[in-house]
Amino acid sequence: MEIKAVLFDMDGLMIDTESLSTEAFINSAKAQGYNMTKEEINKRIFELKDEEEIREFVKLRIAELEDIAEEKTVGQNYTDSFSDYISSKVHYKPGDKFDDAECPDLVYDDIEPYVNLIKAIKENSWYNELSLFTTIFFEVHDYLPSDDIGFGRYFTYVSHEGDKVSIKDIRDNSVAFCSEKSGLSHNMFKLLGIDSEVVVGARDLELHAYNLVYPKGYGNFPVVIYDPSHFVNFINGDKKFSFGYCKPLSEEEYKSLKMGEPHKIDLTKTEKLYRQLYGRNGLLDDYTFDGDTPYYTFGLEASKNFIKENQESNKPIQK
Repeated sequence: MEIKAVLFDMDGLMIDTESLSTEAFINSAKAQGYNMTKEEINKRIFELKDEEEIREFVKLRIAELEDIAEEKTVGQNYTDSFSDYISSKVHYKPGDKFDDAECPDLVYDDIEPYVNLIKAIKENSWYNELSLFTTIFFEVHDYLPSDDIGFGRYFTYVSHEGDKVSIKDIRDNSVAFCSEKSGLSHNMFKLLGIDSEVVVGARDLELHAYNLVYPKGYGNFPVVIYDPSHFVNFINGDKKFSFGYCKPLSEEEYKSLKMGEPHKIDLTKTEKLYRQLYGRNGLLDDYTFDGDTPYYTFGLEASKNFIKENQESNKPIQK
């Protein structure tokens, strides 16, 4: 048979051009002031082939978030909440004064937790916002162990050199509290293009930092209270499954919380959602749900007032 023509398809055959073209698109869009959407980030994550590509993606995404960041002072005694990425330009105060000196800035200057997050997402082959609450909880918990009752954290901040403390020092000393954990969780959500706030508030009668997450974007409902310092369990004897602590808020509940009204947690919907997501094929049928139901308060002033009123009344909080 006489060969008259030969057809070659070279695109993606010898070289993976899809990931290169995606990166070129991202760089071009960035130059025009365009940032990746949540859907584009999701698509790109599952195109990443190895750890080198994951690291490059994380660096690129952080650079994108750094470019749009503004210098601000946020955290305890400064803001009730903060919705931007906690960049190197942000003075994030994770605590009150130490020995009458202003709390040093906490700097999230390590890409490892973000790299590990992307790896965990890819291992699961898929994710949605509900599954992320558990994935992020475990990644934060693994990166920021906490074996401290307060003294180690105090010395970590007061013994620093300069006006900044690295999140790596918090990790190495195992002294992470709620402010460090909620700040890292917040940045993880922002890295994935998911809207979030890090909140200064209270959990029952203790000042506490947590997150408000907006799966459908700021201004849309439901909004989810997410607390990376706590978790819920499904228990069957000595067997246990742990998941991220979250509770969807209705528009009315959200507005009330934002007005400073303490919100009593009801985890009925949380249990139902987790059973739907993870309980397929009867996996959780014989397991009992276990999760505490505290009050969450938004804002430092409202939280202090709530704590003071309940302490002065000398009565336990009605559960």
